[in-house]
Formats: sequence, C-alpha cells, structure tokens
Amino acid sequence: MKKYIIIVSLLVLGYHSYSQNMHGLNYSMALPLGETGDLISKYQWRGFGVEGKYFVGDQVTLGWQSGWNTMYQGESGTFTEGTQTRAGTKYTWLNVWPMLATFNYLFGTDGGTQPYLGAGIGTYWVEQRTQMGLFSETYSTWNFGIAPELGVIFPVNLYSNFYVNVKYNYGLNGSDDVGNYSWMTFNVGFLWY
Repeated sequence: MKKYIIIVSLLVLGYHSYSQNMHGLNYSMALPLGETGDLISKYQWRGFGVEGKYFVGDQVTLGWQSGWNTMYQGESGTFTEGTQTRAGTKYTWLNVWPMLATFNYLFGTDGGTQPYLGAGIGTYWVEQRTQMGLFSETYSTWNFGIAPELGVIFPVNLYSNFYVNVKYNYGLNGSDDVGNYSWMTFNVGFLWY
C-alpha cells in the first residue's frame, strides 16, 4: 500500500510541476450593495471561494470560480408589507453560490508581483430567507450574472502565491418577488501550481 501512495504522489507532483494551471482557495468577505444593501446593510464576514486558472498565453488565463457567501441581519421594529403590519425582530439571510467562467489578464512578469484584471460570467444560485416570529418566507432563484475583478498576486515560492482581489458581483433576477442582487467581495487566499 505504501508503494502505491508513493507512486501516486510522484505522479501528482510531476503533473503540478509541469502544468500551466493555478488552483486557488480564498476567504471571502462581502459588502451588500443596491437592492441587496436594502435587505442587509452590514459588512459580512462569512464566505469562501475556490477557483482554477488555466494559462492560454503568457499573461492570459481562462478558468472557473465558485464559492459561497452568506449575509445576515437581524432588525427590531415595526414592519409593513402589503396589508400586513408586524412588530418584532426580523431576521434576513442571503446565501449565494456563484458558478462562473472566468477570464484574467495578468500584468508584470512570472515570478514577480502581478496585478491583474478579470471578469466572470455565469450563474448564481441565491436563497433569500426572511423570518419574523413564526412566519418565514424563502425564495430560491437561479440568476445570470457577471463579476468584474481586480487583484494582485504575490509570489511565496516557486509553486505557490498569495493573492488579494476585489469583485463586484451582479446577479440579474427574472422574478418580480425579489430584485437584482449585487455585492462586493474582498478576497484573500492562496494560489498554487
């Protein structure tokens, strides 16, 4: 068994040492904007992301990005919706899962600090839940969306990098029940070859 583990490890190491791929994992924080900011106005600290970047040129990558951000806010007061008025504490949750195809253009040279511009296009699965006392409403929707991105990659060693980026996420919603979703994410993470 030990022999098989060593062989598989050497194959994986060989693949990564000759590949032109980067894979990443990041911690993601969110700032709700627009109609999303009307629902949840506070800065949010819960989220993560995963991504893959595949070089198609010296400074151009195509890839994918996914992750999860949760946004939450509790608010006390009197709330009127339609013909109903309720008094108490209203809790609002928003969970979003982007699934995007990405494009990035890297500036600078390989092995040095590289600022980059990018964009993602794809779909967002959004679950919006509002609860007040015993009453709860949940909307789950798929939304087409875009995510322009600005970031910097800092080399750590030959096979790994530290990176930071800012993304503006905008999900278009086709439903009249909920509006469009928009938020900024501030991400900190590692990329490895």
